[in-house]
Amino acid sequence: MSNLTDIAGTISPVNLRDLEDAPFIVTYVLPSTDYGAGFTEVIETPPGFRGVVRAITLYNVTELFTAVTTPAYCYVGISGDTDAFATSAGLGTLAVDAADSPALTDGATHIIQPNTTVHVTGVAPTGGTPAGICTTGVTIQFFK
Repeated sequence: MSNLTDIAGTISPVNLRDLEDAPFIVTYVLPSTDYGAGFTEVIETPPGFRGVVRAITLYNVTELFTAVTTPAYCYVGISGDTDAFATSAGLGTLAVDAADSPALTDGATHIIQPNTTVHVTGVAPTGGTPAGICTTGVTIQFFK
């Protein structure tokens, strides 16, 4: 029977330099985002890494989304070009306690350059009384 030292001695060492450049995924969680009023949140990306938006997820809806004339949208971009990296499909009339992962109607091919300040913008619905509050998650895959 082997002891722990013998077993540990057979494991190859991990080269940390190899891991430094490995791709990774981060989901940024923005609680209580108010689409009815519109919002912009800022994300500082990891230094030296490029990225691509993989998903926008909405959950924990606490206020019904309205869409009398146009629905709410979620954009991921930069200052001056709010939808540079991704645009969600219209969010429709999400009910309280609902969840949705709308299709990205634009994105997943637009590369976020290293050291970019990313803006997540909630575009308010129009017509009637704009409303809709939920938690928004933006998933970005980073790579060298």
